[in-house]
Amino acid sequence: MAEAFGGGQGEAHLLLSHTHWGHIQGIPFFTPLLIAGNPFSLYGPGKGEPLQDAMRQQLHSTYCPVPNFFNDQVGATIQIHEAEEGAFVIGDARVAVRRVNHSRGITCFAYRIEAGGRALAYIPDVEYLEPAQRRPALELAHRADLLFHDAHCRAGDYRPGWGHARDRDAVALAGEAGVRRLALFHHPPERSDQEIDAAVAAYQGQEVVVEGAQQGQSYQLGKKP
Repeated sequence: MAEAFGGGQGEAHLLLSHTHWGHIQGIPFFTPLLIAGNPFSLYGPGKGEPLQDAMRQQLHSTYCPVPNFFNDQVGATIQIHEAEEGAFVIGDARVAVRRVNHSRGITCFAYRIEAGGRALAYIPDVEYLEPAQRRPALELAHRADLLFHDAHCRAGDYRPGWGHARDRDAVALAGEAGVRRLALFHHPPERSDQEIDAAVAAYQGQEVVVEGAQQGQSYQLGKKP
């Protein structure tokens, strides 16, 4: 992959949940976007503010020291698609999109990717304040091989209305949806690796395999963890 993108021959599709800073701040420093020839397709919500505008603004010279590759003169070829609830196809993969409850007034998308008889679900910033708010997540996670789920809060620091889930919310939803493997992510930056390990250890021995997502980790769906 490094050789392909480094030579301008890579191709990638990026799915954005929403444009809160913590979810897009790595984009300006993603080197393959600065290399001409790499085609990228970027998908995300565009209600309220066009996605193209949000991407360009974060690379404005007022905030960012790197060239603005969302202007057509620099770097990779980038196509921006404003996604909507429903489904679309990327190659052999079917991508389902559902809006989940996050912050008031913010459109936040979660995704399910199906290909080759396997399914991965990605449910980022989400809070279940009422039963109806769990339905989109349950649809996406239904019998998924792997689920990435927001676990920003633990029971002791949860504040209703904050827009984030507790680890126990993620485990409960995974169990109800029949998920095979659950990766807890979106931990607060002050949470140590030891604290994440302790949170994960509390859910061992259940039907669903629970682990903490790790930067740089790769997954092969269909194989035992």
